[in-house]
Amino acid sequence: MNHCVDLLSIQTPKHLRAGLENRKRLDCGDFEVNIFETFEPSTKVQIHHEGLSVSSMIRGRKTVYTEDGDPFEFTPGTSLILPKGKTIYADFPHAKDSNPVQCATILIPSETLETQINFLNKTYPRSTWGIDYSRLHIHNDSELVRAFNEILQLVSESPANFPLTDLLLKSFLIRVIEAQSSHKKEVSNMPINSRVYVVKKYIKENIGNPISTQALTRIANCSKSTLYRLFENYCGQSPGEYILKERMMRSRNLLLDPDLNISDVAYQTGFTSVSYFVKQFKTFHNCTPGDFIRKFEIS
Repeated sequence: MNHCVDLLSIQTPKHLRAGLENRKRLDCGDFEVNIFETFEPSTKVQIHHEGLSVSSMIRGRKTVYTEDGDPFEFTPGTSLILPKGKTIYADFPHAKDSNPVQCATILIPSETLETQINFLNKTYPRSTWGIDYSRLHIHNDSELVRAFNEILQLVSESPANFPLTDLLLKSFLIRVIEAQSSHKKEVSNMPINSRVYVVKKYIKENIGNPISTQALTRIANCSKSTLYRLFENYCGQSPGEYILKERMMRSRNLLLDPDLNISDVAYQTGFTSVSYFVKQFKTFHNCTPGDFIRKFEIS
């Protein structure tokens, strides 16, 4: 299931929308929030921070390379956790002025991180609190996204409320640690859950095409009732609900591309009827596709 940080309006003024990447820094006292926006294709951009960074993709995507050179897609619905001093590289193959890549990064200095973790371990000793640096790329859960959004919403206010940002940072770190733990369990259960994993991968790769229950049962090598039971147990929703959510999340990013109209987006996300797409989008996002475009169009 995708859990995405709320979309933000573009932060970079129009006259600055050139070069590889623009950065807006927001002071939160003992930590900071950065909004990075990339307006043109680029390759092997260095990512390095003097402190722990937790980033979540808001719009667009980039290909990130580990220290070993292995690539993975950094997309909305996922977060990237980078230890202090660690350097990785990223490609932005699809970034453009009319549809930039946008990412929010919470940067926490080492001293602040140590103070916060020590507080959690001292105050709540029944758990051992700490960041798992072996898991840098994780799927968001709803609680991590909520904590991310709370910080982004607060820092947009003026003047800054440092006591409240400190409390939100504690909550955010707890959610990061819990999301890492959940991701670890999901990966460790993958052999047991392999049929669901294969089906989910098929859905993501074919989201623009008709997807039948018969095709999913064939891929999972199981009956329809077993397929539904597996999805309810491991995803908390039916296969149809999962497909719709994937289509809605994909359409959200496609609608931000000015080169595509609403009909294009509907067909590219597997809908054969534009009116049905509009109806489902309004139910899911509480606004029409047209309203959504106007809200986040680049001025």
